[in-house]
Amino acid sequence: MSVKSAAFTALASAYELNGLKAAPSVVRSTKPEFGDLQCNDMMRLAKDSGKNPRELAAAVAAAARSDAFDDVSVAGPGFVNFRLSDETITAEATAMLRDPALGSEKEPRVRTVIDFGGPNVAKALHVGHLRSFVIGESLRRILIETGHDVVSDIHFGDWGLQMGKPLLGAAIASGWTQGDPIPFIEDFSFDGMSLAELGTLYKAGIAASENEAGLAVARMLATMLQDGEPILTCAWKRMREISLDAVSVTAEQLGAHFDLFLGESDAHSEVAPMLDDLVARGLARESDGALVIDVSGRDLPDNVPPLLLRKSDGAALYGTTDLATLRQRVRDIGAKRIVYCTDDRQALHIGSVFSAARAAGYADGVELRHVTFGTVRGSDGKPFKTRDGSAAPLSDMIGLTLEKAALKVRDADTAAVVGLGALKFADLSTPRNTGYIFDIDKMTSFEGRTGPYLQYAYARICSILDKAAAACISASDTISISHPSERAVLVECLWYPNSLSEAARQLEPSEIAERAYQVADAFSRFYTDCPVLSAEDQPGRLATCKLVGQVIKKCLELLGMKTVRRM
Repeated sequence: MSVKSAAFTALASAYELNGLKAAPSVVRSTKPEFGDLQCNDMMRLAKDSGKNPRELAAAVAAAARSDAFDDVSVAGPGFVNFRLSDETITAEATAMLRDPALGSEKEPRVRTVIDFGGPNVAKALHVGHLRSFVIGESLRRILIETGHDVVSDIHFGDWGLQMGKPLLGAAIASGWTQGDPIPFIEDFSFDGMSLAELGTLYKAGIAASENEAGLAVARMLATMLQDGEPILTCAWKRMREISLDAVSVTAEQLGAHFDLFLGESDAHSEVAPMLDDLVARGLARESDGALVIDVSGRDLPDNVPPLLLRKSDGAALYGTTDLATLRQRVRDIGAKRIVYCTDDRQALHIGSVFSAARAAGYADGVELRHVTFGTVRGSDGKPFKTRDGSAAPLSDMIGLTLEKAALKVRDADTAAVVGLGALKFADLSTPRNTGYIFDIDKMTSFEGRTGPYLQYAYARICSILDKAAAACISASDTISISHPSERAVLVECLWYPNSLSEAARQLEPSEIAERAYQVADAFSRFYTDCPVLSAEDQPGRLATCKLVGQVIKKCLELLGMKTVRRM
């Protein structure tokens, strides 16, 4: 039983005794001096039942009192406050200390596919990929921690017209100016090429496609590739390998794990039969020579345009491959929930794909979630970019952060852990839809709401426990309370299971980041107020340190951050 469920149980009984037919709600008290937990239902319930809110609150409070609470009181116009008893706190904290899951409960197991990453062939990762990698990886870990069967997919952009352009660039680099470009592509060697060099080919292809003649060649190459032309297929495979190798290095550096490295190309064979199916069932229709499917009027506004499935020239689009990919994930992987982690600018596109999938019956019984996120901004409040106005390369952001961390931490390995942790926590510590400002000095600070602050708190706890072990002093296996600051940090720890369940429900990593910070901040006060190694009850206070360390470490793991024992 969690401390929150204790209040739920008491309120449920009190509601029944007072004839209230509603499910109670419980939150952290906004004013700790009044209690630990708070119910704000009375104003709403009193209005529905025609009663005075404070009188109703008093009746509920009287019926909700139990041994789990030192006090159940009423404040303001009708807020019911619960102050947990020390016995309840120590009992729950002791159970948490002994539980590898730290008191969290598993949810019913759901086969979940999470789609994050979204890099493209021949294009360097940029600042937007930081958010998809970091948020997606944290969500993967949160869902696994809550008991789900999770499959992660990078969803590589490796098909369509965007592939015709680097192929055209390769032809130009081999000396092509006119006529058939394929022999020139065959002569071009991709051996030893870096992603940056591949990007140069892509830019050359883009530049050549600015006129109609060049664009027509790029489209022709893309179409021939999709039809399986051997020379183009060979070149495409090499470009894909170079890109994927480079992306994998960054993904590993950021700790982003992918079970699948599938791309848009893997859905190509599904497109034709899917379109035939949609046409045969009257779901797809022709419009000005193109093939579309109506998506408005479900979860989207009535004025949303149809999803374009096939252009008048026969080319399929992103929406087509995305719909085919969704269909594959349900049919072949057995997904019962699919989570897409992308920036909020893709909300309409993904919403249209979801609507089409539901209309076609491709997602029957499947939960579809779009986890959107805001932009990373510079100090000027605008999207973070390089001096020339282009999207900032992700490698630059990582490099800047690691360099800054190296100035503050002597050990190179530890500095890398701290730097990457600082970058991730800055990204995950605010609600994902709000975006944030990339402030290198703030995010690498050892004070305030930062990754280094949390990592230092954990290292400090490890130091205390190591010194105790050297002195042959062991932590008790039972939690006790000997000071108000000890009680405060234990209450923060006990809120972890609720933070985890909310993070999973909302698909919101900032819930975990906030819990980690609140625990670490309360521990800082405990450390100041309560000597550990010189205390009368050393084993008891060591037990508190041990629990705090376990909670902070678990939170950091869920955020994809590593810990260090010394800093």
